[in-house]
Amino acid sequence: MDYSNYFSILYDYEKKQVGTDEKSILFKVINNVDLSAQIGSYLKLRDRNQIGDNPTITKLLGLKLLNEKKGLILRGMRKYQLTSTGLFYVLSETGNYPPSVLKKYSNDPILLTLLYQYFEVDTIASSTARFYSIITQYLKQCCRITLNWLEDTQNSNEEHKKQMMNHLLFELELNAKLLALRIIVMYSDSNILSLTPKSETGDSESAYYELESNMKEILGKDNKFVELLHKTDADFKNGYKEFTDSK
Repeated sequence: MDYSNYFSILYDYEKKQVGTDEKSILFKVINNVDLSAQIGSYLKLRDRNQIGDNPTITKLLGLKLLNEKKGLILRGMRKYQLTSTGLFYVLSETGNYPPSVLKKYSNDPILLTLLYQYFEVDTIASSTARFYSIITQYLKQCCRITLNWLEDTQNSNEEHKKQMMNHLLFELELNAKLLALRIIVMYSDSNILSLTPKSETGDSESAYYELESNMKEILGKDNKFVELLHKTDADFKNGYKEFTDSK
């Protein structure tokens, strides 16, 4: 996997100071809420010489967390979407974003690097609540790893920073393998059953069990995820052999 786009986007990333109003706008953008009522039509703003002059949105544009998508000219409405750095901010700082975000931005270099080299888009779109929780925790950890690397290399020269990229790459790939291990443990038949909510009679709710069993079947048909499992399995077997052979 080529990480060059991911590195180039975040190479000089700094943590953003985002206030309550800005977070509210970001929340509305990721939930596809129409902002036209807040910022008015393009024509009205043009007549007042206030194009893009909403201070909250202007700040988000300045922080490069949002960029503008023009709507239909006849409507004159302004549309906004997350930039790659905006998406990284949401993944790292927000624990509550809808699954549609991961599908809407599936072609973004951030998600292509962290998520969609390991899963098909349809697999993520089919997430159960349990599986989606695993994925969002994984993505947040990827962002933490990256932010720690940025902090560690903040005052480094370019040569040292590039050398440290190998460490970042190792940590990100290790995190993906840990995700694979977590999934195969959680989605063993016995754990699906044990983690399934019980009814008042004490029996497992069959609907929940079938839902998670179906998620397991979807994962088993995802060639990208199966490839990740093979790599993780090979690393585990090699490591296990080295440790046990040393006795």
